[in-house]
Amino acid sequence: MAPTQHPSICTFYCCYLLRSLKPGSRDHVYVGSTPDPGRRLRQHNGEITAGAVTTRSRRPWEMLLIVHGFPSKASALQFEWAWQNPHMSRHASFDAVPYELQRTLYGSSQKKLETKLVALCAMLALPPFKAWPLQIACPDAQLHADVVGRAQRHGVPAHIRIERQNIGQVFEQAPLSCPYLGPPAPGEQCALCHRALEEERPWGACSACSAQWHLVCLATFTESRTESRIGSLVPATAHCTGCGQMLIWGDLVRAFAAAGE
Repeated sequence: MAPTQHPSICTFYCCYLLRSLKPGSRDHVYVGSTPDPGRRLRQHNGEITAGAVTTRSRRPWEMLLIVHGFPSKASALQFEWAWQNPHMSRHASFDAVPYELQRTLYGSSQKKLETKLVALCAMLALPPFKAWPLQIACPDAQLHADVVGRAQRHGVPAHIRIERQNIGQVFEQAPLSCPYLGPPAPGEQCALCHRALEEERPWGACSACSAQWHLVCLATFTESRTESRIGSLVPATAHCTGCGQMLIWGDLVRAFAAAGE
């Protein structure tokens, strides 16, 4: 069954990194999240109401980059908290990063650009975030090259794309609705275990062919054929058992979970 469009879901939600343009505050940054980055930047700069109180004293701000493609708003908020508070977060095991980077992550300069760039790339190389279908959009050429280099050094997975893109265009081109599988048709079966698919049990389908599976079955199948894993059960990517197309695990989960949003 091909995914349908679920009209009630806000499919775009991003985390963003701001930098102050106020003289004397150029290294001061702010991390937040929003469904509309352009509007949110205007709020932070006082052009429209409802900007964060903590950013008022360092106006004006520029938006350096956004991270988008989250499976849900809740996952974006989880990412935002970890990015804001790498020294406090329980969502990612930063103990796995080299000691010299831990000194930056756990240090006192939590509002500095260097800290947030180190934290971003470290997070994207650690579970659970490395399995998500994330993308980074960064309009500035120099910063884009910097982030790409950091990501390579940290071992960020290749499916997490870092693009030099205009943030406004990324938002404008985002889909207005979310792919949603809907309930499986009567009699449809998992291609791996050959048991019936049920709406209550997580399942996925390939967009390029007719293959479909219980997500647990596909995860187990993928795990048995690769040593590259992000945790005890969940792969970052899988391949369709019918046509071989690469599948981003977070996209599969998002298509199933859309019904509960």
